[in-house]
Amino acid sequence: MICVAIMAETTEQTLNSVRNADQADLIEIRLDYRKEHLDLGAIRSATEKPLIATNRRKDQGGKAEESELERVQLLVDAVSSGFEYVDLALTTPSLRENVSKLQSIGAKVIASYHDFKNPLSPEQIEKKHIELSSSGCDVIKIVGWTNRYEDNLPYLAYNKLHPGNLSFGMGEKGTSSRILAPLTGAWFTYASQEAGRELAPGQISLSSLRETYRSLGL
Repeated sequence: MICVAIMAETTEQTLNSVRNADQADLIEIRLDYRKEHLDLGAIRSATEKPLIATNRRKDQGGKAEESELERVQLLVDAVSSGFEYVDLALTTPSLRENVSKLQSIGAKVIASYHDFKNPLSPEQIEKKHIELSSSGCDVIKIVGWTNRYEDNLPYLAYNKLHPGNLSFGMGEKGTSSRILAPLTGAWFTYASQEAGRELAPGQISLSSLRETYRSLGL
């Protein structure tokens, strides 16, 4: 399973991107990149593929500028427009209450944690798993940095220990764990729609990732 991450800058641009994401299994709409009011209903109607609404906080690598109330409300609006999934960061105030609120209107919630500076040890990953799990979320996502190729191993081990959730490494050295994540038990992995449109360090393009899997006979 591959999720393509799309910068939702304008409605027209997002519609074009969604319609061209035919190789993806899931589509993440990064609402924090928006430059205008987005027609969420039109975006939902542009594809039959499941959509993930993400309005990433700045402290988790995003660009969201609004208040927390407004930031979460946009995710509520996305679910009301038919988005199936929401990504909600661990640092969200009243996380458990917000998870419950989104689930009550039909969303599946991915509770996530990102560390853009440090590789995470198995102990740190398990601690974050427990914290995220306490929110009552449906899926857990834990992502940390990589300085060496060996730094990927705890993320891949997590996928084996907690299948159906997802973990991988960021940075140039983390690309291998992005590729291997679904093969070790992760629900899916992320790709950019095309080279040059990456939304996170170490992300590779959808076509390159599909070609890699084909070369492996998958």
